[in-house]
Amino acid sequence: MMPLFLGTHLSFLADLFGVSLKAFRMVHRSAGMMSFALVLLHVLVVVAPGVGSFSLSVPANLYGLIGGLALSFLILLSIPILRKPSYELFLRIHQALAVLVTYSTVRHLMSTSKFHWLYVYNFAGIVAGLLVFQCGAVIFRNKAWGCDFPRAYIARVNDTVRIRITTSWPVEVKAGQYINLWIPSVSWYILQSHPFVVTNWVEGKQGTLELFIQPRRGLTRELFSHGTLDARDSVPRLALFSGPHGVSIPVVEYETVLMVATGFGIAALLPYLRELIHGYNTCKTRTRRVHLVWQLQSLDIGVAAESLLNNALDDDTLDNGYVSKVASRILCISIYVESDGISKVPFSQRAIIYPGTADVDEILQGEIAGKYIKRLQAAPEERGKILVMVSGTGELRDHLRALVRPHLDDRVRLQELEFQPE
Repeated sequence: MMPLFLGTHLSFLADLFGVSLKAFRMVHRSAGMMSFALVLLHVLVVVAPGVGSFSLSVPANLYGLIGGLALSFLILLSIPILRKPSYELFLRIHQALAVLVTYSTVRHLMSTSKFHWLYVYNFAGIVAGLLVFQCGAVIFRNKAWGCDFPRAYIARVNDTVRIRITTSWPVEVKAGQYINLWIPSVSWYILQSHPFVVTNWVEGKQGTLELFIQPRRGLTRELFSHGTLDARDSVPRLALFSGPHGVSIPVVEYETVLMVATGFGIAALLPYLRELIHGYNTCKTRTRRVHLVWQLQSLDIGVAAESLLNNALDDDTLDNGYVSKVASRILCISIYVESDGISKVPFSQRAIIYPGTADVDEILQGEIAGKYIKRLQAAPEERGKILVMVSGTGELRDHLRALVRPHLDDRVRLQELEFQPE
């Protein structure tokens, strides 16, 4: 049970161990299920035979019952249908129940005279040290000596939220990483924070972080209500954040990168797009083909994100100030819109809108065949590695897993990003 209580924030622990948040959540969930099974076995072996003599007036029995019930509620509230209505509320209830389980377990063990408390003291010291380190990292990130705290500028565009954060001092954010954000004037209590992927990327450190957010419930809906229609009229608000968190995928190692997104999943792919274009222009990547496939139900989200897409294409320029023409030949952006009245038309810079649903099977087969990469005719050239990145619905991810699985031995890899739009 001890690994469950290593820290108050899984993102911090995932970074500490160098794994993705998704992988660490699986470990955390598995440890929780194992702890519940062991507690249940303990009840069956110790309590069940003497159920008639089980008295709550005995402290060991009382705190054992409280801890067992709290752990049961933790397992119950981990069911997706129960935790989806409010992310912030579920997270705080989960943490409160975890504290109750810890307290009840300690009080239950205090009745055991032969228990070796040295192990508990050592573990408590480790947890306390990690907590102090985490708090210090957050304070260090948000307040540079002689500088103001970070400020957030909130705007809303076509039922979406755009946030620009000016940091206290430059922060290095790798492509695909996210921050946990709290804005006191939007959410007055410190416990309401939310993870958001950073959509902009530059080589090295940057003093501005950009977020593209889908308003749902809780904090995201509050952010939408506080946003201005014109970004120039946005009021600077005090903002505190932790991070950046998450593991960045080394996309520059692949010859072909196929990016697939649905809806707000584009937010997780934009920084990788910037990194790839910049890497190609500066000869720091092996990539020779980048294909972005974006599936939308309506064009509203596309219009809201058009400037973000343009910035991803414009920010990485050569020294003489123009976008590389060579980069334009390796990049293809296909936007598929399911709503009626859509025809094939250009969109943004180098993007094309298509009606209907993307045929990802045909698109993937074309990339695997290498039909879009010119190769030397004089000597046979082996096809390089292919990376398929997805930030989309569960149905799309399941479909891509089935499509990529037969090609795993053919140097094709599927990577599901940490941010998924559902």
